[in-house]
Parts: sequence; C-alpha cells; structure tokens
Amino acid sequence: MIPLTTIKAANAELSARLPSPVCVFLGGTTGIGFYTLKQLAASTVSPKVYYIGRTPSNAEIVQKTLEEINPKGTYIFVQCDILLIKNVDKACEEILSKEKEINLLWLSAGLLRSGFPDTEEGLNFMAAISYFSHIKFVINLLLLLKVSSANNHFTRVIRVLAGGLEKELDPTDLDMRKASLIKSRQHHTTSTTVAFDHLAKENPDISFVHAFPGFVKTEGQNFPGVISLLIRGMMWVAGSWLLIPEEESGERNLFYATSEIYPASSKAKEVISSLGGEGKGEGEDVAVGLDGVKGSGCYTLHWDGTAKSGNKILMGYRETGFREKVWEHTLEVYKGVEDKYPKDAGAA
Repeated sequence: MIPLTTIKAANAELSARLPSPVCVFLGGTTGIGFYTLKQLAASTVSPKVYYIGRTPSNAEIVQKTLEEINPKGTYIFVQCDILLIKNVDKACEEILSKEKEINLLWLSAGLLRSGFPDTEEGLNFMAAISYFSHIKFVINLLLLLKVSSANNHFTRVIRVLAGGLEKELDPTDLDMRKASLIKSRQHHTTSTTVAFDHLAKENPDISFVHAFPGFVKTEGQNFPGVISLLIRGMMWVAGSWLLIPEEESGERNLFYATSEIYPASSKAKEVISSLGGEGKGEGEDVAVGLDGVKGSGCYTLHWDGTAKSGNKILMGYRETGFREKVWEHTLEVYKGVEDKYPKDAGAA
C-alpha cells in the first residue's frame, strides 16, 4: 500500500513538475473524476482542462468549484452523451481543433445498469457506455498524445474502473450481449486492460494505467434496481472503515494519473535512474507493469496503488494472439458504426 503521506507529498510537488498540463477528463463532472479534478486544480499552477459530461447543470457546479480552487486554470465544458460513438467523435473533433497536444487523458465515466435496449448504433448499452466510448476517446485523441510524448512531455492515459480484477473473456461474446450485469462489468474491465496492453505496445512513449478506485461514494450508486440496493446496503453496513473519503480518493487518483512511478516503457530506464532504484519505499520506486517487468508501460492498480502483475489470463492472451483479436474486433465495431452514417454527415 502506498501511504497517503507519500501520495500527498508527491502531489504537492506537481506544480513544479507539471505546472500547466493540458488534460481531458471524461467523467469529471461527478464522483471520482470530479474529486480528482479538484485535486488537479489545487496541485497545479495553470491547468487547462476539457471536462466532458452530459448535463450542463452539473458542469455549472464544476466550473464554479474549479475557478474558486484555482482561478488561473482554464476549464472548458464539452457536452457529450457518450452512449453514441458519433457523439464521442464530435467531442474529440472539438478538442482536436483547439489543441496541439494532450498530457493527460482521464477516463472514468460509466454506469452499472441493466435492462436497457441497444443503442441506435446497434451496440449493447453497457458495452457502449463502459468500453467502446472510452477506447474511442483514446483512438481519436492519440495524435495529440503522441505529440506530447514526442515533445518529451508527460503523457498518460488512465481508466478508472476495476484494474487488477480481470477475468476470462467469453470469445463468443466480445460484443457483451449475453453477459449478466456483473459479468458485463468483468468483461469491460478485462477488455479495457487488453486494449491498453495493445496500445502500450504500439505506443511505447505513452503510459497506460487501469486503476480500481475502491469503494467511494458516487452518484453511480443511486440508480434504481436490485444491484444498486445491494451496493448501497454494503456501503451502509461497511461504514467509514470501508469507504474511501472523497478527498483521499481525489489525492490517490491524481497520484495514479500523474506520478512518475508509472512511466511509459521507453522512459523506464531514465525514470528508474532518476528515482534512485532499489531501497525506495512504497510509491517512491518505479512500479511493475502488467507483465511483471518494472516500468513496462501498462499498469493495473489496486485502490491503494499496489501494481498487479502476472495475470495468467492476460499473459495467455499475449501469447496466443487473442489480445490482437480483441483489438481487431473493437476496430470492427467502430467501422460498423461508421458505416451506418453517410460520409458527409456531421455528428448529432
């Protein structure tokens, strides 16, 4: 476990190391994303943040809060219902038209709901919300991330879902149409890590982090249904000894999003040398990646910052080529959505 004192100390130095980052936050208007965004505003000098959300009323609260925390920052709301891939494309086009590089892409939007019909683009509701929309943001903004890394600037993509809790995928249901609600979440989790593993291999100058945030009270627990009642019941019974306070969640996730100990694979030797290597405490030395190699570029993190590695399922997917099959299927899904729209049609 990385001590909170270590995390706070690192975040306190962020203004010197990363004074004016350009960030994109998908899921920054509520919950863990919002808690982290507040810590980012407080810990940097003049951040520029595009925060993406569906509801303008939530954005007004976010805007006011961030401007009060750090009036030197620039905070831009981009309205987007990520249920549809065409909306994701439109939001990304707006960012691409305004920026030359992105240092941090944060992804934490999502819901835990069942019983919804497929989207108008033909995707499973939960798959669209929790997986396909998020990976499409990465693909669309990869150019700006590459510019950042080419300029030798800090560059990271982080997904906050359930990193380290990957289970075996059903190869006959990569569209996630047959899975139960819980199985569906496991599928999104594993698919995300597999996609990040592929992306890290193809983009060694960018680091990819998939983190599990632990139990944090968010609006995602307030939807109707039996699963929601079970989650809220667990929260009530567990009380303060299980729930991670909002401020601590923000501090920890800002650390996972910005710390040097999770470097891109091409930067690993340099960072290991600069941090001093062996003998460091938790959170002060370069973490092991998904494959058990220190600084290998793709990381799955427990809520306390512990890096998980050596997952036999994920390593098997590498060896058999199934990792690439999952990625190719993801691209085929996007192509299928794209083919539904006239080539000259704008996003709705």
